[in-house]
Amino acid sequence: MKNKIFKAIALCLALLPFGACNDGCEDYLDEYESILYFKNNGEQHVTIYDTSNEANSEFVVIRAGYNSKKNSSVDVSVLDAVNLQIYNAENDMDYNLLPDDCFTLETTTLEFDSSDDHKMVKVIFKIDKIKELSSANYTLPLVLNNSNDDININKRLIFIVPDIVTPYLYFEKSGYQPYKVEEGGVMSFDITIPIGMPMANAWDFDCSLEVNPELLTEYNESNQADFLLLPENCYTLIPKASFISGKSTSNATIKINIADDLKFGKYILPVELTECSMPTFTIKEDANSYLAAIIYQKHIEETELKEIKLTEDMISSNARTEDFESLEARTQLINVIDGDINTSFHSYWAFHGFPSDFSELPYIEVKLPRVYSGFKFSYVTRTQANGSNNGNGNPQELNIYTSEDGVNFTLLNTLSDDLPLSEMGATYESGMMLPISGLFRYLRIESTHAKEAGLNAMAIAELNLWVAE
Repeated sequence: MKNKIFKAIALCLALLPFGACNDGCEDYLDEYESILYFKNNGEQHVTIYDTSNEANSEFVVIRAGYNSKKNSSVDVSVLDAVNLQIYNAENDMDYNLLPDDCFTLETTTLEFDSSDDHKMVKVIFKIDKIKELSSANYTLPLVLNNSNDDININKRLIFIVPDIVTPYLYFEKSGYQPYKVEEGGVMSFDITIPIGMPMANAWDFDCSLEVNPELLTEYNESNQADFLLLPENCYTLIPKASFISGKSTSNATIKINIADDLKFGKYILPVELTECSMPTFTIKEDANSYLAAIIYQKHIEETELKEIKLTEDMISSNARTEDFESLEARTQLINVIDGDINTSFHSYWAFHGFPSDFSELPYIEVKLPRVYSGFKFSYVTRTQANGSNNGNGNPQELNIYTSEDGVNFTLLNTLSDDLPLSEMGATYESGMMLPISGLFRYLRIESTHAKEAGLNAMAIAELNLWVAE
């Protein structure tokens, strides 16, 4: 389309003119004594939510020029069918004139006094009548004319296109949402799920919620997961949420109370937003489910961790320098498990001609022979003996990811405090970490940036790992 498209929202209440002249009122100060025009000319879509028989919308007419204190007037009318067809032909458009029974033009004349720099044109749309129309491109074309002042010929027309939309409710947070519960910790808590709507609310009404086990089956099949349904004695779902006029959000509530006989494992409570007592409202299909994942883990003491001997077939990296160019043996990946702090791994980096299609952050990945429930790790930074230049390749921040399948990784933690940012030959040891899913087989340690500015690299001398059953 040749005309610039503007978006507006029309609710059942009139839009307020606040801020209408943030732009435009000071235009043409030197050219015209007084000039009038629509602030948003061209095609203007108006979203109208189907909540009543009528909806009001207002459109801004600006008065600008160097004499803003004079009185002005201008007529507002509907462009007739003949002139609309002429406009279509000249501008390659396909507009159809909105029938007269689909709207009422409340404002046909605007009177500006000495204090006015803008006025509002009010239109009332008849929702039921508009819904009866075909799918043709209907518009309400308004034109400014018959003024004692100048009218901007390029901004005297707006083509209002009413879009009737069925209002809907949705979970503001939907899908998989994990909650970790550790043996001996907090066993009872509330989960609050915000429910929203896309417009202002003028009604009191309720919506219903229920547990739908089919959502769990779909999630497990889609994600190759094995979550169990949370037993009924571990939760209470409040089956209704209430909306109050003037507020566009409400909250659903799940009360979690882990039973004494619940076994350690991964559970999901699949909650679905099902119905609304407002007859014209629907439920948004892609935001109507909330999968409260309860990861129930046994308490692990750090003394239960056992060091695991890392081997060459257990470690990998997305940025091994040897995959891109020949290099000295002292910077190969295998050096992180050779027990010698005077050899190290240095990932591929920009100053060596970083390939344009390599945009990932460098990481080291560990694949364990089976799943474990917790871990900690340590690493040693490079020493001066193996090429460190004041620790310029030391990681400044690390993202820690875990995975059970080696495909779907979950960010577990981001570390920056207490990392050896510049020290050479320094050791960092993490605290104990428990995967969000409860178990892990793959560990990924990713460096977001090194000490030297602009150096997207990772350099460490040794890596050690401890795991818990």
